[in-house]
Amino acid sequence: MKRSGFTLIELLVVIAIIAILAAILFPVFAQARSQAKKTQCLSNIKQMGLGVLQYVQDYDEKLPYGGQSGDCTQVGTAFDGRIVRRVWDWRYSVYPYIKNSGVSVCPMWEHEEEPLWAWGRCADTTLAWQQPMARRSYAGCHSWAHNGYAPAGRSISEPTRPATLVMIIESREWYPDLGTWTLPWTVWFDNAKGMFNGHGTGKANWCFYDGHVKSINPCATFGALTWAPGQVPADDFLWEWWSGPDSNVLRGWQVQCRNIPENR
Repeated sequence: MKRSGFTLIELLVVIAIIAILAAILFPVFAQARSQAKKTQCLSNIKQMGLGVLQYVQDYDEKLPYGGQSGDCTQVGTAFDGRIVRRVWDWRYSVYPYIKNSGVSVCPMWEHEEEPLWAWGRCADTTLAWQQPMARRSYAGCHSWAHNGYAPAGRSISEPTRPATLVMIIESREWYPDLGTWTLPWTVWFDNAKGMFNGHGTGKANWCFYDGHVKSINPCATFGALTWAPGQVPADDFLWEWWSGPDSNVLRGWQVQCRNIPENR
């Protein structure tokens, strides 16, 4: 007698095989998606760095001015009803060279639709959204993007070793700049995570003054801290090139940095 279908046992075997294949393949697909996002983040920070270098060519070898600027005039309302004010930082200065707001957010960032804050800039409000176009995944190194360290701006020729000094930093915060003192900090929405996006590997992406990018553990950016206070930092210190950083203070921050779970 000719059979017209499968037996129950045969169907169960097929279902079991499909389940086994799914259990094998789904983690592979998830890893592939995660790797694609990491690659996109690396590409984004590269584009941000190239945008800064193009800006430099058009503005007499000057890096964008650090800190926040603007007169806080209301220019609209954000998606959540919060006031949008006329406030900007270096990320807006380089936007014309990128012309894609998506570049300013790493797809692995947990709150990728959240815009930048003008926190403390506008006296009549605690928080205000800055003008659209930029998100919060990237910050400048304090050596040029913090107006306390570069009150009159800084020339691209000042960094003495452009291949080993950080220019753009992958960030989880709204700040336009990040410095060595932020390495021990955890992010506001999760105290198990640092200020620098770890991508689940303990490493973040960094763009250097010569335009190349590299994935490095944040705590490793201090290097071995082999110089004495007041001396010029060694080449493995990726933040500053002038004499004065107290290597003992930095060593303490490095230890604290290593206490952040994702940086271990």
